[in-house]
Order: sequence, then C-alpha cells, then structure tokens
Amino acid sequence: MPVGLVSGIVLGVATPTEVSAFAVLYGLALAMLGYRTMSRAVLMRTVVDTAMMTGMVLFILAAAGGFSWSLTIAHLPQRLVELLNAVGNSQVIFLIGSLVLLIVIGTLLEGLPALNVLAPLLLPIAGAIGLSQLHYGIMLVIAMGIGAFMPLAGVGFYVCCAVMRSPVEDVARAMLPYLVVLILGLLIVTFIPWFTLFLPQAFGFA
Repeated sequence: MPVGLVSGIVLGVATPTEVSAFAVLYGLALAMLGYRTMSRAVLMRTVVDTAMMTGMVLFILAAAGGFSWSLTIAHLPQRLVELLNAVGNSQVIFLIGSLVLLIVIGTLLEGLPALNVLAPLLLPIAGAIGLSQLHYGIMLVIAMGIGAFMPLAGVGFYVCCAVMRSPVEDVARAMLPYLVVLILGLLIVTFIPWFTLFLPQAFGFA
C-alpha cells in the first residue's frame, strides 16, 4: 500500500485523493478476501461509523468556512496587515507582529483561505524591508499550521478531537507541552534564518 501511494503520486498516475481512495479499496479487499478478518456486518458498521464521523467533520468545516467568509468580507485580514505595515522598517517588530497575526488568523480561518488572503499581502512587505521571501514564506506556513491546531479555537484541533472522539478539554491540556515546543521551534526558525535557508542556498535556490 505505501509503495502504491507514493508511486501513484510521484509518477503522476493519480492525485493524492484518488490514490487514497485506491488505498481504501485495497485495504478492504485485503481484509475481506485476503485475511478474511472483516465480515459484511463489520463492513456495514464501519461504513456507518465512517459516515457519522465524516458528517461531524464536515459540519465543523462548514462552520469554519462560513466564519472565514464573514471575516474576509469584513476585510479583517487586510486591516490587520495594514496595522502591521504601519510599524515601519523594523524587521524584528514586523516578524513578531507577523507571528501573532498569523497564529491568530490561522486559528480563526481555514488554512488555504487564510493563506490565499495573507500571503500576497505580507510577502511583498517582507521583501521590501529586506527579509528573504523564502524564509518568510516558510515561517508563514508554520505559524498558520500552529494556529490551525491551537487548543480551543483551531479548526484542525476540533477536527482531530471529533475524529478521535476525545474531550476537547482533556486534549487541550495534553497539547500544552507540545504547543510550547512548537512555538519555540517557530521562534528559532523565525529569528535564525540559517536553519531554513542553508539547504536552499547550498543547492542554489535562495
């Protein structure tokens, strides 16, 4: 299965979604016909459980999508970027403000819409004050990823809790130590550009 997944994507035979569907069918065939560990009754229970779990996740994503649309229509991200741009040419202040902005927006909006809104606004500002756009783009993706899984608000956090059927409060407490490590790692990436640029520079991409 891993060989089929990787080969299908690398060779361009199918998209990741299509390859994933193939992996599901392959797993079902193996469980029902190969190992004979899944009966029809178990298959039906699995299908029902999957439909219920998918429904919960889609309700969460639908609510997040509506909220993202409302914030975008209100031009909140653009106004926050304008406020951030008002700090002048200080790279340190711009980076700190960017981190706060990206984590907050990543918590409130879905990842792709937030990225589509903020990246075209922030990257030119970063380049104008002398920052590497490659370095800033990596920092942007990491910060928004942390925001997506920020306890008690992030869309990804709620989706994971729904999938694993775990209480939100318990998961939030368990995540705090990992969240501290992630933020420390983000600060290192942000303020020590060498960590993100030495390999691209070695290969002539930066």
